[in-house]
Amino acid sequence: MVREANRRPARTREAETTACFVVAMVASAFRILPDSIRAGRRGPARVAFARQVAIYLSHTRLGLTYDAAGLAFGRDRTTAAHACRRVEERREDPTLDTILDYLERAVDVWSFGDGASRRE
Repeated sequence: MVREANRRPARTREAETTACFVVAMVASAFRILPDSIRAGRRGPARVAFARQVAIYLSHTRLGLTYDAAGLAFGRDRTTAAHACRRVEERREDPTLDTILDYLERAVDVWSFGDGASRRE
C-alpha cells in the first residue's frame, strides 16, 4: 500500500489550462514542440530550459505556488523553485530578457482577459 504522503496530487483543471497556454507560448518562443516541454524526461538542455521558463511564468505571472506550478508540468515544488532561480540567473542576457518580457506581457494580457486576476 502506498502511503498518502508519498502520493503526488492529481493535476487540477486550472493548472492544466494554465500549463497548456504557457506551454504553447514558450514552445513557440523557443521553437520547440509543446509536447517536449510536457515530457516526463528532462530532454535536451534547450527543452529543459524552456520548461523552466514555463514554470517561471506560471509562478511569477500567474501566481501559482511552487507546488501548483511544478504539478502543472509534472515536477515537484523544489524543481519549480530551482527553475525560477535558473531563469532569474539568466535574465542578464539581453536577448533572453527581451523574450521573457514579451512572454510576461502576453501572460499578463491572457490572465487579465479571463476575468480572474491570478496575480497579486
